[in-house]
Amino acid sequence: MTTLMTILGLACLAIIIRISFCFRSQSVKVWYNHVESLFLFSFSLAGEVFSIRNDELNDPKTSADPVNDTDVPFEWGEEFWNPEDDIEEDELNHRPKRTWIKKTIIVMLAILLLGNLIAFIPQIYNLLTIRFLKKDAQLSQDEQIQQYKQAVVNVSSGGRKGTGFNIAPNGLIITNQHVMDDDKAGIIQFLNGKTYPADVIVSDSEIDISILKIRDNANNLPTLQLETEIAYQEGDPIHVIGNPLAFYRIATEGTVLGLTPLESRKLPMLMIQAPIHNGNSGSPVINNKGNVIAVVYATTITSQGDQSIPVGLAIPIDYLEKYEKTMFQK
Repeated sequence: MTTLMTILGLACLAIIIRISFCFRSQSVKVWYNHVESLFLFSFSLAGEVFSIRNDELNDPKTSADPVNDTDVPFEWGEEFWNPEDDIEEDELNHRPKRTWIKKTIIVMLAILLLGNLIAFIPQIYNLLTIRFLKKDAQLSQDEQIQQYKQAVVNVSSGGRKGTGFNIAPNGLIITNQHVMDDDKAGIIQFLNGKTYPADVIVSDSEIDISILKIRDNANNLPTLQLETEIAYQEGDPIHVIGNPLAFYRIATEGTVLGLTPLESRKLPMLMIQAPIHNGNSGSPVINNKGNVIAVVYATTITSQGDQSIPVGLAIPIDYLEKYEKTMFQK
């Protein structure tokens, strides 16, 4: 009994610690790790409790009919039926089952799930996400935005997930190199739910670009057009469509801030003022003509007057011109 109560006490302590960590976590990925560990902990607890229960039932010291291993001389004698003996035997064989153990396990599992649900809701439906979901709902009423979303894809590889977009009817996907890492293939999913395996044909860590070719004989896939006349001007309106946090194909709007040099890059990158979050890596930056002018890859902090504001960083699309032959070779 002492061991069981200790386990249950530790379980309650673990719930409180896990929930507090979940509330402090700033990404959905961290929450998923907590959920996974909680499930493992729950099943471990259940196994431990049932093990203790089985040990108690199988322990000869606690058995209802203890066996005496000592040698006792057998004595012949007459035995008479006594109704009270049968009553005692029935009471021993029909002892009430201790169902409280099972009930305790069920309650503990319910608390674990409820605690994680409570911790999960603020991570997803906080003020920040409510804002960009509202903006997405407004922008998605535009038929052009709906058409752009058709060509934006989910890119999955090695447990990593990001955004990409298709630029060819037979499937040519542009995303970030850090989404693919060193993997040679990935899985592409379009808005209609269809998935395709794709092979990496370009991997450039210098500008953080990967290009994938869909294996299947796909055709008539929705596409986005690349801008050929690059002329960045501060204040130009843009749209960004990607897969931020736990959501897919969220459209946001913003403006171009201009090219900026970075210590970590040899070439200047395009700085944009738009809501960018984890999962937006590989998102297309679309100008008012509907053409892609850059590919989102990171965020940074910049000074604007007396304030520091978060901004997005994107790879100018003209940096991909050197791969044109590789991309469109037959």
